[in-house]
Order: sequence, then C-alpha cells, then structure tokens
Amino acid sequence: MDDSAGQLGRRGFVLGVAGLAFTTVGTATAQQTLSKAAGVAVLGQAAKALCLLDTSWVLVDEDGTTYPTTGLEGANVIDVAADDRGVLAVGSRPAPPYTEATIWQSADGVAWREVMRLTGTNTEFTGVGFGPGTAMALGSALSEERAPKGTIAARRWQRIWTEIPVTGLEQTAEQAITTVSGNRSGWVAAAITQEGTTLYRSPDGSAWSTESTLLEDAAVQGLLLEPNGIRWVANTIGGSAAITGTVGAGRQPVSVRQDAHAVGAVWTRRGPLSYWLVDGRLVTAKI
Repeated sequence: MDDSAGQLGRRGFVLGVAGLAFTTVGTATAQQTLSKAAGVAVLGQAAKALCLLDTSWVLVDEDGTTYPTTGLEGANVIDVAADDRGVLAVGSRPAPPYTEATIWQSADGVAWREVMRLTGTNTEFTGVGFGPGTAMALGSALSEERAPKGTIAARRWQRIWTEIPVTGLEQTAEQAITTVSGNRSGWVAAAITQEGTTLYRSPDGSAWSTESTLLEDAAVQGLLLEPNGIRWVANTIGGSAAITGTVGAGRQPVSVRQDAHAVGAVWTRRGPLSYWLVDGRLVTAKI
C-alpha cells in the first residue's frame, strides 16, 4: 500500500483515473493529507486502503471516506491482503533498539489484533498474501542499520501462525520482498534489485524458484495472478514513471501522473484497478 490525501468531495473520473478525496467519518471539513499507504485489498464488495493519516492508521473506502482503526497504534504497517475471511496486515512493532516483525488480523479492516510477533529479533515483514488454503508473510532479518540481511517467512495453518524455513530465496537476502500473491496453484513473490524486479514461485511457500524473466527497470509493488499470466504494477527505476504489464506480454504506461507512486492492484467489480499515491492523495487507474 501507499500514501494519499486530497480535498473533500466525491470521486471524479478523468481518462479512467479516479482521484479519491478523503472525508473523515463525522468530520466533513478541513482538507486532510495521508502520509503513508500500506496497501489496498477488497473487503466485502469494495476495495479499501489502509493509510496513515497524521500518526493514526485509517481505513479508506472507495468513496474516500476514512474510518479510524484500533489495534495498530504505533505500528509500522507495510502490506495488506484480504480474502472472504478477513484482512491481514504485516510490518513491525518498535522494540528499541530494534523492530520486531508483526502480523495483524481484522474482520473488517477497522478493529485489528496482533496474531504473531517475532519477539527478541530485529526483523520486519514486508509482504503478505493468501494462497493455497492458507496465508503467508515474507520479510527480512535486519542489520543494525536496518538493511535486509536474510529472508524470513511465516505461514498460517489452522489459524496458527508459525515461522517456517524457506529455500530458493537466498538471492533476496539483501533485497526485501515487496509483494506476495497466491492462488490455488501456489505463490508468487517479488523482490527489487538495481536492475529491475525478480519474481519467485513456490507451490507451498517453502521451496521457491526464480522466474527466468527479469522485469527490467520496474520496481513492482503489486501483483495480480490471472489464469493466463501475472499482471503487475510498478514504477520505473530510472525516472519513476507509472507502468503496468503482464509477464511475457509487454508493458505500458498507466494513466496517472508520472510522479505517482505505486501502492498495489486489486480485482474489483469494475475490473483490475491499480492504486497510486500522488501528493498525499490516492488515485486509481484501470490496468
């Protein structure tokens, strides 16, 4: 997810792009600015984003209305994912002088509870997704300078989260996973290098293999697994332009301002949508 903010009002569509204006529930006055967006997921029938408004996490609806959350106070949330059972968020909790990788769960995206924390470690989860009958999170062990130095993973089984060993992700030791997606066939994860984004596949979340194609000059922040391929959204590494594409089938620009920062992508009733942060404001664009 990413950051956003804007003026009060409703959505306006221009060339397929919707700018979301933010109205806090019960307060329809001053302009508000989101300082961070952790991600977007479909809850019920609507896409919603988890964003940081000042120092508080809020849930942002499709019409721009924001709902204050509970249970995430002081947290650093980095990614979210949802299925028909609820929504998950991952990131870390401060534990000076370190941070501890943490997973939260919510039925509605508003009331959150912590379900796992790697206490006593300097770690952070950076991607979460739902896959073949379960959910999993990927992240990094951190150096004292907070640089990634190893990959960590956790998987939920029968409502219990446990840390698991992984193989095949050794190349991501110094590049944090940016997004994780799954379906009945398995998992796909993305990690950004100086040249582009490398994708990794796994049938079970434990044993991973590298996709043969490097997504050159693309910093991928969202993946949609489709029957005929993998759709992605990203910023170019050189220039930060907004782009989308399908693995093996080319890429094209997205109809948002070219300084927009990619937040993620979701399937909605209107088809696949990408979410972007522009000047503290969330915008969406069809992809």
